[in-house]
Amino acid sequence: MRISQLWVYPVKSLRGCVVPQAMLTKEGFYLDRRFVLLQPDEENPGHWKHMAVSRISQMVLFHPSVSGDRLTITYRPPGSAPADPQTLEVPLEPENLAQLRRVDVNMHSSPTKGFDMGEKYSKWFSDRFGFKVILAYWGNNPRLVLGNLPGKPTTQGPKPKNAFTKVMSSLPIIGPMLEEDDGVIAFNDCAPYLVITEPSLADVSKRLPPGVEMDVTKFRANILLKTSDPAWVEDFWGELAFGDGGAKILLTGNCGRCKSLNVDYNTGESGTGRDGEVLKLLQKDRRVDQGTKYSPIFGRYGFASKESEGMVLKVGSEVILSKRNEERTRFYWPGLST
Repeated sequence: MRISQLWVYPVKSLRGCVVPQAMLTKEGFYLDRRFVLLQPDEENPGHWKHMAVSRISQMVLFHPSVSGDRLTITYRPPGSAPADPQTLEVPLEPENLAQLRRVDVNMHSSPTKGFDMGEKYSKWFSDRFGFKVILAYWGNNPRLVLGNLPGKPTTQGPKPKNAFTKVMSSLPIIGPMLEEDDGVIAFNDCAPYLVITEPSLADVSKRLPPGVEMDVTKFRANILLKTSDPAWVEDFWGELAFGDGGAKILLTGNCGRCKSLNVDYNTGESGTGRDGEVLKLLQKDRRVDQGTKYSPIFGRYGFASKESEGMVLKVGSEVILSKRNEERTRFYWPGLST
């Protein structure tokens, strides 16, 4: 196998950036999901909730790009002229974090802290969405993975901490040492990495009307692999080895898909376009994980091995299946799994 595409998503749920190479970190590719958009939580006044394409389909109209130390976000509503872009520049590594307001971020019952980037950025997004929006930066505040972890049963998340461990974990230097063995992520959903294959993508295209190919960007993968294997063999993959440097990704769980697949990326509307019913088409035969039995499966979640942190993956590099599972893993995440 070989890597055919690599993707990073600087702002969760906005479009991604295809890149020629990407560095592995514990929380995901460098720059991946380092920002998140927040909106007021109507059910909990005074709190914020993260924005997602499944609920706010117009998020696909925002196009990020990375150049040097800057992130440029371009808003392209339907009918807009390419010669008159609406853009916002964001520093990839904001300075003076201590001067930014800290904000609570709770994604899928895994809480963390973010840094409110300020009124300039909030206003730009708020004006385009039509409601109050905050752009928050992760600031090296990782979230715990509550579900499938490498080397642990699929129904077991992190071990509960006793009172002493909780106190020590809050200390700036000692805390990260105690968390070393726990899976952590930034603003990713359930794992740092998501791997998909070209044959499975082609199988989805076969379900669509003649002449229509499935848009790979809708699956929001980090790694797309070119392989001669048939579709869906990745369901049983346990570990991948990359190139000659020893980089490995440990695959732990399946990715259950939601109605975000039905969003038309040209209009920002849900359930339109020639592939607007793709979720329904996949539900016919891809509900293969009892841990998420109502959702079709496409792709595998994974974690970089500890030895791989800091290594760089490149498009075109060879990939070897270094471990295969005898059975499909079962997805687990409190509140999400069935």
